[in-house]
Amino acid sequence: MQPDEKKQEKYQQELEQKSEEIDGVSEYRDILSRVIHEGEEIFKIKSKALTLSALIAGLEIGFSYFLLCTLYYLLTGTYEETTIFKMFSFVYPIGFIFVILGKSALFTEQTSVLTLPVLNGQQSIWDLLRIWALVILGNVVGGILFTLFIGLLGPSLKLFTHETMVSIGTHVVHHEGWVLFLSAIVAGWLMGLLNWLLNSTTNSITRIFLIFVVTGVIGFGGFHHSIVGNIEVFGAYLYSDAITLLDYLWFLVLALLGNAIGGAIVVGLFKYRIFESNYSEK
Repeated sequence: MQPDEKKQEKYQQELEQKSEEIDGVSEYRDILSRVIHEGEEIFKIKSKALTLSALIAGLEIGFSYFLLCTLYYLLTGTYEETTIFKMFSFVYPIGFIFVILGKSALFTEQTSVLTLPVLNGQQSIWDLLRIWALVILGNVVGGILFTLFIGLLGPSLKLFTHETMVSIGTHVVHHEGWVLFLSAIVAGWLMGLLNWLLNSTTNSITRIFLIFVVTGVIGFGGFHHSIVGNIEVFGAYLYSDAITLLDYLWFLVLALLGNAIGGAIVVGLFKYRIFESNYSEK
């Protein structure tokens, strides 16, 4: 057995021993153990495979955007625009269901997962940043490719127009920077919570329901998800002079930072520290 494997086995035994000494937290321990194990498995994936998985996720998440555009075009003139944006919550989860159940590498879904092995000392912060960079690169490139593809196909099939893409994209970025940032933190928080909830069950129907509910909240609230938002804003950038390349990049930076803080700190750090503090109190 390799030294790293021995070290990990020892840590897992210590973790289990700690959790067994805390009354009434067996389920919490089980979830924490699953999340940590999932994160450690991701660290083992080769860079090329991880980047490819992230690229696929960026493409698959695009189906949420495709449905948003189609719904907006279909309902324009029938309902007020504000109402249509709220109705996005019914179709927004579809791409997430494809990605998460398909086990593709989505940045926001894995931020809290990847943070935990760093918090317990099994991985370094530099390894974490390297994986984040690969996943973000794959997600963003995949999203851009999907936008280019659907920007040609959608109008040709008369499912929506380029004006539809512009309307959705400008709606996403019309907020002030601090609003975008805080909104992205909430979205990252919800995605981190989603991963935690998904590790509490193995039932497929329950998992789909959880994905639908949590991402539906993101869609209804208009919170800024960096990877879906990348597609939305890039689509508007392609077909409108109102959004510049700088606007697109600024949005992407704010959304990525906010999502990372929401997922890694609010969920990953707090959940782990709750367990540690409970043990120390005992």
